[in-house]
Amino acid sequence: MLKKILLFLIVVLLGILIYFSSTSKIVKDFKAGKNINILFVLDDVDNTQTIKFAVAKYSSLNEYIKTVFIDENVTIVYRTKKARILKDMILEVEPDKRIDFIKSETETLFDNKFNIDYFVCLTKTDFKTIINSFSKQKDLENNLRLLDVSLNNETDRNTNIVAKIKVLNYLYNNFNRFTFIKLIKELYNKNIDIKTNFDLKDLFILYSYFLNEDKIIKFADIPTLNKRKRLEIDEDNMPKIIDFFENNEYNGKEELRAEVLNATNKSRLAIKAVDKIRENDFDVVDWGSSSKKYEFTTIIDLVNNYKKIKEIKEILNCGEIIFRPQERPLTDVSVFLGQDCSIYDKLDRESDD
Repeated sequence: MLKKILLFLIVVLLGILIYFSSTSKIVKDFKAGKNINILFVLDDVDNTQTIKFAVAKYSSLNEYIKTVFIDENVTIVYRTKKARILKDMILEVEPDKRIDFIKSETETLFDNKFNIDYFVCLTKTDFKTIINSFSKQKDLENNLRLLDVSLNNETDRNTNIVAKIKVLNYLYNNFNRFTFIKLIKELYNKNIDIKTNFDLKDLFILYSYFLNEDKIIKFADIPTLNKRKRLEIDEDNMPKIIDFFENNEYNGKEELRAEVLNATNKSRLAIKAVDKIRENDFDVVDWGSSSKKYEFTTIIDLVNNYKKIKEIKEILNCGEIIFRPQERPLTDVSVFLGQDCSIYDKLDRESDD
């Protein structure tokens, strides 16, 4: 009897999956080889005036998930209207129209090269509940702290983005059947309101897609310039971000030039890192100390060569890679060594004895 019940349930589940697969817009897009662009918004303006957003590109054809962080503090410069800070513009929009406004402004930032297909919006408080669902107990406190860092406008920009990356990487890497079921229960039991245009069947299909695919998340940050005492979009380098979304292969030179900066108070950290990086055939053209201190090692990719620059991350055994195109004539990658970087050599071991 039990076997018959199990067989019946399996048949029903297969039927549901086949139905979802045949009617899901996402599945149709995947089969057609279309990219899916999703706008993620963390909106807590009613309580803390916090708003953060990013755009992600998912493709059934590529090995990467690509995510670009948008700086809400940039000043949008118009030809015929007064320049405005993006966050201030968003705050003036009525809540029920805010997603459409952010979607429109984001598409304009990317020169309307691609359209946003879906959006997901929730509050900081609800996002913390989701982190509670996904985090192992030993990681929970650290994940919540990282979230607070990423939402803090007073935090250094690199530190802020690295904190976001660590939280997103953790959630993605711990995404499995059990946490997914737990998440659904949390959403229902705690009445978490996620504003989205995803259908439930699309979420199931998207979930099964990620569960069966070993994908890497590549992160980028829109390039900005400090002009006239304000932060503006670097229009000359924005096409490189668009190219980051549209293309997969790096077509530049293979021998990359690196600079290595010690962003801690640890002595000799930069020169020790330089030695290790050079041992692996990288050309280090400059090294020294950073004027700013970082908790986490940050690797700024200036040329969009993730595959090669990932080797530096593996050499150091730490670091988050962010593609941020900037004109640096002597450097292709900038490495800021943070407190999480531990490199030991003979002198260190002798001092410990």
